[in-house]
Amino acid sequence: MIKIRRHWRIWLAAPAAVAATALGLTVPAQARPNPPARSATTPATTAPATTTTSLRSLNKERPPAGAKRWVVNDPVAYRQAVKTRNWVHTPYGLSYKTCVYHAPDHAVIRKTEIIAPSGAVQRITPCTHPTLSYPGSAKPSTLGQRTSKLAPPKVAIASGPCGFGPGGVYWAASCYGSAPDWVTSFDQEYAVPSNPAKDGALIFLWGGIENAQGNTLLQDVLTWGANGNIVTNPNVWYVTNWYLWPSNNSVISPSIHVSPTDTIVADLTASKCNSSGWCTWVLKSTDTTNGRSTSYTVGSEVAFDLLLGSVMEVPSGEGCVETPTNGHAAFRHLTITGNNGAITPDFGISYPDPQCSISMTQTPTAADILWKTS
Repeated sequence: MIKIRRHWRIWLAAPAAVAATALGLTVPAQARPNPPARSATTPATTAPATTTTSLRSLNKERPPAGAKRWVVNDPVAYRQAVKTRNWVHTPYGLSYKTCVYHAPDHAVIRKTEIIAPSGAVQRITPCTHPTLSYPGSAKPSTLGQRTSKLAPPKVAIASGPCGFGPGGVYWAASCYGSAPDWVTSFDQEYAVPSNPAKDGALIFLWGGIENAQGNTLLQDVLTWGANGNIVTNPNVWYVTNWYLWPSNNSVISPSIHVSPTDTIVADLTASKCNSSGWCTWVLKSTDTTNGRSTSYTVGSEVAFDLLLGSVMEVPSGEGCVETPTNGHAAFRHLTITGNNGAITPDFGISYPDPQCSISMTQTPTAADILWKTS
């Protein structure tokens, strides 16, 4: 099983020369071969024995003071957590199921509460479990830490294409830093790929936005496979909206079932922004084929200036046969606006964990991610 920690180390990169194509599922020629999908099962000769000691010991710890996410890099605890089925795959790693809140459709989310359309209030309490980082990265980190030779970590850099360091669960991804502008809308369409020939993998396809500190994320995610207590069916496609912030908590919308060849419209739209870029966000995903949608509203106290145009991540899987048979994820009609008008991103492309001959093209408005299924 491929179970690799998600670790973004992002740097300024050269722009990619790519060409847009019309919305559809015609797959261009495959790119250069990359290493085949590999198993992440660590040989017994190099890994400590799996016991209950590691995971139990974490339950006795307490989160550190401050606003940083509590991340623990412990491969033994990670493997134990996966076996319990009490943990959920998130962009930051495995989160305990009680730290992932399920908001009703059209709810309003604030830091400490979820308000349902009926007016009922669900309190969000501090998570008492760490996030277990995906094995495979050097050390725990924020999701989208940007660094460059011109600026120290956690300092916003000039706008431009950026890339991810090696490791993690990303097969392919594109990103762009829009600073000093911050985002007020991020909209695009996804074409739902075909089903894999064999189920068992967990695959995320998405675009989204993040803040400069790399600790707050808004995303509409097209997912294949079971994931904790969100969806337990291992062979369906579904769409879920995610909001993550530095408390080890996250909030998801109701998931909607979608089918191959459906078109998903994913909208992140801000209103009531202050001069610092703090806005009220509506996250909405709509299947234009079956008419279903899922949405909620988030009151966010950060500005978003890191754009993640299109991403394929595979937190778990076993071989290329568990990927969609058409070998293609299509992203179209990306439009982005900021506080000073339209943003035309010059995305950088990265392959942190290149598997199944993965390749990618990305323009300011569209992307294609391609792979081989055998």
